[in-house]
Amino acid sequence: MTTDVLRKKTTRYLQGRAMPAESKQIQAWLSSINENKKTLSQEEKEMVEAEILAEIQAYTAYPLFYPRP
Repeated sequence: MTTDVLRKKTTRYLQGRAMPAESKQIQAWLSSINENKKTLSQEEKEMVEAEILAEIQAYTAYPLFYPRP
């Protein structure tokens, strides 16, 4: 399922306008997230944070205002 399709389905679901089959899909998806809940180690969190910051720096003027030490 593409992000656009998922966004449309979840919007309809949240507005109470989803078809029964769509509601079942969303509910199944939400329940599977809870069953597979995992936590990241501190090292993994730091790595994800560094990757996000690098992406932000690559696509914005961030380095111009906050150059690396």
